[in-house]
Amino acid sequence: MTHEDRLAVARDLAQRILAKHGDAVLGIAIYGSLARGADTPYSDIELKVITTDSVDEHDVEYVHRSGMKIEINYEQAEKYLCRAGSADTDWPIWAGQYRQQLVLFERENLFARARKATESRHDEDFRAAQAQLIAEDLYELVQKIRGAWEHSQEENLRWWAGRFLWFSIMWLGLANRKYFTSGGTVWEEVRRFTVLPKDFESYLSVLAGFKPSSAGEIYRAVEGLWAEIRRLAEEQGVVWQADEWLV
Repeated sequence: MTHEDRLAVARDLAQRILAKHGDAVLGIAIYGSLARGADTPYSDIELKVITTDSVDEHDVEYVHRSGMKIEINYEQAEKYLCRAGSADTDWPIWAGQYRQQLVLFERENLFARARKATESRHDEDFRAAQAQLIAEDLYELVQKIRGAWEHSQEENLRWWAGRFLWFSIMWLGLANRKYFTSGGTVWEEVRRFTVLPKDFESYLSVLAGFKPSSAGEIYRAVEGLWAEIRRLAEEQGVVWQADEWLV
């Protein structure tokens, strides 16, 4: 299928959605590569459908017999608008949908209101998300990687190191207040960030598998990147350790 073919399918799906849910639909937009005009013959169609609370939030995801992958996300308007003004640990990946979309249907300037809401985020929201990402993911992975290194579990070390890199990149997105255009552009975009760990390119090459690396090199790259993230967190005033026992 060509770009125009995919747009035609998306518009047809929008009409089917409106026919099915009627006035409960407040907005329909294409997001992802198709919305940006960067789709390829292998790209899927991603639709965001914003509704009143009379429609349960759910996803419709399938492969059509034509070979086209379809993903339709139904989200209630109150939650959609609230999320637009928030920042969580996945923000660098999902935030782009609020600014990189092709609107097919809209009531009451819904998508414009959502884009306006994105301007209400504050530094403390990002710092809280950064602290959460360290406490819930990065620190735990570092401990797992240390255990794998100590017990010569190379397969586990390599697997967890890859996950550690991914969460580190999400953390850097939050630290720079930058979202990624897509999952496929993460590597090139993260390199352009202003706030980066020292020697980040070398850590990236090892942990992403851009160059063959031994288990020892991977372990040392994790420790080096972890030390740099802790340094940057301190510089930005991100507090990720509790002073009290919480229950």
